[in-house]
Amino acid sequence: MNNLTNMQEPRFIKEEGNKKILTTTAAFGHLRKGIIENLGTKRAKGFLLRYGWSLGVSDALEAMKTCSSIEDLLKQASIIHLSTGHITDIQSERIIEMSDSETIKSILGKGKWIDSFEANEHIKHHGVSELPVCHTLIGYASGYMSTVCKTSVIVKEISCIGKGDQECSFEARLQEDWGNSIQEELAFYREPNIIDELEFTYEQLLEQRNYIEKVSKFHKKLTESVSNGSNLQDIADTTFILLRIPISIEDLSFQKIVYSGIKEEEYRNLNQELKARLLRKSRKNSSNLPVFNETTRIKTENQERLITPIVVQRKIIGYCTFIFTNTKGSDHDVMFIERIANAASLYLLNEKTSFEALEKMKGYFLEQIIKRQYTSKEEIINRGRYMGINLENPFYIAAISFKEIGKSTKRPADHHKQLLETIAKYLDILGDKALIGQYEGNIIMLLPESPALLSRIKKLLKHLETTYPPYQYKIGISDQSEGLESVFDHLEESLIALRMSIDKNIIPFKDLGIVGVLINSKNVTGIKKIAKQELGPLYQLSDAKQKELFKTLYVFLTNGGKLQQTMDDLALSMSGLMYRINKIESLLKKDLRDSAQSYQLLLILDSLLALGELSLD
Repeated sequence: MNNLTNMQEPRFIKEEGNKKILTTTAAFGHLRKGIIENLGTKRAKGFLLRYGWSLGVSDALEAMKTCSSIEDLLKQASIIHLSTGHITDIQSERIIEMSDSETIKSILGKGKWIDSFEANEHIKHHGVSELPVCHTLIGYASGYMSTVCKTSVIVKEISCIGKGDQECSFEARLQEDWGNSIQEELAFYREPNIIDELEFTYEQLLEQRNYIEKVSKFHKKLTESVSNGSNLQDIADTTFILLRIPISIEDLSFQKIVYSGIKEEEYRNLNQELKARLLRKSRKNSSNLPVFNETTRIKTENQERLITPIVVQRKIIGYCTFIFTNTKGSDHDVMFIERIANAASLYLLNEKTSFEALEKMKGYFLEQIIKRQYTSKEEIINRGRYMGINLENPFYIAAISFKEIGKSTKRPADHHKQLLETIAKYLDILGDKALIGQYEGNIIMLLPESPALLSRIKKLLKHLETTYPPYQYKIGISDQSEGLESVFDHLEESLIALRMSIDKNIIPFKDLGIVGVLINSKNVTGIKKIAKQELGPLYQLSDAKQKELFKTLYVFLTNGGKLQQTMDDLALSMSGLMYRINKIESLLKKDLRDSAQSYQLLLILDSLLALGELSLD
């Protein structure tokens, strides 16, 4: 018995010179899925359109064997199309204008397909599309009508269930009546020469291989450059030599770090133009430049920039930039610039790690000096030389405090760490060798004597205020030290000066005059005793009232008893100020306009401030 007897065999209808194969929609859906996955959406659309066209032409030629009337043949189109199984129903209407019995002048057909198998299968295998998907149906209708009408009739799908619409609708017109709106569609009906296709594909593959080879060699060169100890300038120079594209490496404010392949004046002009363009485009504060988190192209009047971020420990710290003036950048440039950014990141990470390790060592070394945790003076001097500081020469101690005056997104500990790093880097740029550490919540620096030291500290303060504006900074500077033995005394001097910096951001200890001498004599107990004796009644008030009157007294005395200046400094009315002055005089039983008494009170207040026993903030 034949094993195939009970199996459903494929059936075909034999015609003269042709065969019609009957299959299922599911089988065709799998075939269609394979075509799309292997050829891609665009090529698959052309294949399915031409396939449908061939079916439509074949059915039209068959129908024309028994009928010659164009009108009748077009009426049969719906019935014949239904017989293919592509749809379960069709609703259509058409308006035809004839030049004569054989020639169509114009045709306008509209309709909709019911239950398109192609739309259903597409959703099943690929989900909802962005464009209509009934390519076989369109090809079929176009092929049938073009054959019957003996002129090119193009059917276009207007809406499609496959892209989420309510129905699959279409329009049919003569090719010339569509105008330019059908030009892109016509390209799908032209069958490409397979040899040309293969040659084009080969050329693309060859170009891609050469490009990948170039990128690989470039990456190898950069890696070798970094491994051999090259700096950022070497990386920029290597890039320009290999690619012949001008390049710059900049910080987040687009300030130059290094550049190559472009003259300094031209770079400066182009950079000013770029920053002006970015400031105009910025939606935030006009003084803030935008931050680029990914590779971006920027065009200005005289240049095109390809900018990619340099990321170190998940933080963007700068940019690599290709600069195009006379030429236009290509899409391939992205691969190169991102590899340069990676190389720069590796270099900067290594520098950051080395820098942080050295600064930690310096901070620990400064702590040992202050606490005198060393066996001999020679040992500490030798270690200082290793770090580039000659501790046999005079030096100063500076203390820096910072207080939040605006809203900051950073935690105090994070800001403290960033401040240490910023100060160390800035002093390094200025060429100053220093030991930097922490003491009692302040940042302290051991600074070797150098010309214009005060001017350099002012520059440092300005840099801090610009870099981290939400904070107020004050700096106290000790007297000059002649030896390591007195380093702790000079640390105390810097802290005393820091406490006294009420109306100044920077105050040297020597500017404190007699107050500095008093405190430096370590007569702390005596000073406190005199202060309690002279100011005792003020200490007995509540904290808020005490602080209010102490501040009023201090400002009044430092202004030499000038009422108008004191009013302005304290933002008080004359009556309010006089009330406080009278209250203070009543409590202290002193005349604040008496020069001897006022001088003594001011000296006591300055001493308390220097000791940290009094705060006017």
